[in-house]
Amino acid sequence: MPDKLPITLVHGLGGFDKIKIFGITIPYFKGIKEHLEGCGYTVFVPRLRATAGVRQRAEDLKREILSFTDSKVNIIAHSMGGLDARYMISKLDMADKVATLVTIGTPHSGSYFADWGVRVLGRGCKCIWFIEKILRIDTQGFIDVTTENCNEFNKNILDIDGVKYLSYAGVQKWYKVNFILQIPYWYIRYKAGQNDGLVHAESAKWGDFRGVVAADHWNQIGWKIFPREWPERFNAKEFYEKIAMELF
Repeated sequence: MPDKLPITLVHGLGGFDKIKIFGITIPYFKGIKEHLEGCGYTVFVPRLRATAGVRQRAEDLKREILSFTDSKVNIIAHSMGGLDARYMISKLDMADKVATLVTIGTPHSGSYFADWGVRVLGRGCKCIWFIEKILRIDTQGFIDVTTENCNEFNKNILDIDGVKYLSYAGVQKWYKVNFILQIPYWYIRYKAGQNDGLVHAESAKWGDFRGVVAADHWNQIGWKIFPREWPERFNAKEFYEKIAMELF
């Protein structure tokens, strides 16, 4: 195997690199960083502002990567993280620092559930005012993943020659989708068909589409919150290892 470029795992909207709850460390990518490191890869998980807009998160990503390494990197991005990485490569002079961008469950064409949330709550809603002013939570990230904004995003954020763009979509049977994702799952299924509980399959396609994995949006990062363990449950560690092997 040739020299391995560092792998950067980029979290999605509302995500984190790792957090501590009651003294317990909880990573966004469950067990995946450690598994890849055990396979001989150098892995970095940057921390982006959880709910900020794409531009702000892309700036975070650039700063974190440059502080981590001087070499090129391969990026594996989940969910909104794929949009952040695309913006960074296209607009922040980082094309020469990225060999490959792999997106998993990224709403390249937006999420219909985000459309619903923005439409129902609305920018002028008191709920939004409370979230932004009292709880001090940025809501721009949710607005940036609407279908309207993502379609505009795609017109302006162009792929850069010399960077490889790969993508995967997640699709899961309804009874295997995490119970917390059931409402968005059925809403998106009505609007666009097969989905992972937050992103429909067509929206997740970008660049060289590598196929569909049988995983809901959280299975894709190693989490199985639904209590029942299906025998054929998606193995996130093996999936990321397979991606990493194909990058070299």
